[in-house]
Amino acid sequence: MAYVEKALRFNPASPVFQENLHNVYHHMRNHQPVARIGKTWVLTRYQDVYQTLKERAFVSSGIPEDVHSEMEKECFSLSPPIRDLLYGIVLFEDGNVHRAHRQALQALFTGESWAALTQLISDESHTLVAELTTTGTFDGIRQIAAPLWGKLFTAWLNLPEAQQEVVEQEKSAIRLLLDPSAIDREGLQRLIVALSRLDDSFRQLAQAHSQGYDSLFYRSLLKGYGGDRDALATRFSTDCVTMLIGGSETSEALTGNLVYMLAQHPELQACVRNNTLRMKDVVSETMRFESPLQMGRRKVVAPVQFLGRELKAGDNILVCLGSANRDESVFEEAWRFIPGRKNAQRQLGFGAGVHQCIGQLLAQCQAETLAMALCERGTLSLDGEAKWSTRSLILRTLETLPVKIT
Repeated sequence: MAYVEKALRFNPASPVFQENLHNVYHHMRNHQPVARIGKTWVLTRYQDVYQTLKERAFVSSGIPEDVHSEMEKECFSLSPPIRDLLYGIVLFEDGNVHRAHRQALQALFTGESWAALTQLISDESHTLVAELTTTGTFDGIRQIAAPLWGKLFTAWLNLPEAQQEVVEQEKSAIRLLLDPSAIDREGLQRLIVALSRLDDSFRQLAQAHSQGYDSLFYRSLLKGYGGDRDALATRFSTDCVTMLIGGSETSEALTGNLVYMLAQHPELQACVRNNTLRMKDVVSETMRFESPLQMGRRKVVAPVQFLGRELKAGDNILVCLGSANRDESVFEEAWRFIPGRKNAQRQLGFGAGVHQCIGQLLAQCQAETLAMALCERGTLSLDGEAKWSTRSLILRTLETLPVKIT
């Protein structure tokens, strides 16, 4: 392999990689579009990424198996309920089981349930924005993006205070299920504790619902399970964890990234206010330009020839969504932020195929509604240097975002 200067090497664990992310992607698309690193194939071109996401011969990720294997190496044991929870998360399922489970969850985002949820999003967004100061700087992450999801999740599930505390304390520990590259002994210990506490809390909540407690989340899911309370009771804890994983990370990242892009472009805010630009187009371009989930994973279960390579059983395929979304062969002037571009719908920020993000409507609506509420307050602008987070190898999210409204 030809020598590659340090700044252009594919090494997500390196601060240098994070600082030169899109330069690395550009180099790889042009010189190493299909690269092998150990047992992992790294794909950076749009067409290759898209083809992999649509390919049914690969399983979703293999993450539960890998996490479980690491636990066994460390002599950690999983109780049967926690094992069922881990393997039952819809993000990691395949085949008919995945299809049926996903169909049940779709009830959260359709019909009357979706209408009620969008109203909840609007209420929480406007309440949060109304509390902001217009006389000084505030942090768009700590005061907007991060708390919004927590408030929404609490209202959606009608969480009692005890469950709220558990969710707040343990939501960061389950990030390992989205970003297994960070597996270590301490992380595994925290994950086991987090899953156990969350499972206990959500089972208590399910029991309360069976005795007359009410929440929009439960009512919506019950429709998805065809009114079968026993089926819902079996899946309730897992479904709560599923939404918590997706919402607390990717939704927060998208919301923060959107606020960042708007703060850099006050002219776009003016266009939105005078109805010459739709906020949903700004959201879509943010998903492309600064994709919250930069990478996804697929697992090879049987030897196969793919993209001219011989893939072995057990190989991983790392699809670089962030790179695919900056592919110049698909998106004209891909390095520019252009809301309303003609082929915006081709962005892969939410994935593609049967495992396309089930909560994408929720994430988009949350980001769009909050951004509209901010624009209604005034003009948003940067008031200092934003800092990208380095706590995750696959998420593109901001650590701090100093902004002001005038």
